[in-house]
Amino acid sequence: MSEILITILLVPLGILVYGSGLLAWPIRRWLRRKKARGKSLGFVFLAQVVSYAAVACCSIFIELGHFYYWFIFLIELNSVFSIAAVVAWIRDARYERNLETHHAG
Repeated sequence: MSEILITILLVPLGILVYGSGLLAWPIRRWLRRKKARGKSLGFVFLAQVVSYAAVACCSIFIELGHFYYWFIFLIELNSVFSIAAVVAWIRDARYERNLETHHAG
């Protein structure tokens, strides 16, 4: 296979490894458009963006053995924030369900 095809096929894997926590908020927001939405998933999204920015700043000033070691930090952060995103999604769903039942009754 050509290198370009392999790269194209590996892009979704890279997105899942490094940014799956970042995908939860836009997906949830798109699914709940024009409806009441909770805010905790948005805070998780912002916290992950800030933590990625902090890792990027640290990678500028701190030299590790190899530059790719910083990507290990990103993978670890993504796994933590993916779990936090699932918890926030559930919390927002409960909040929205309670909000809809209180407005209906």
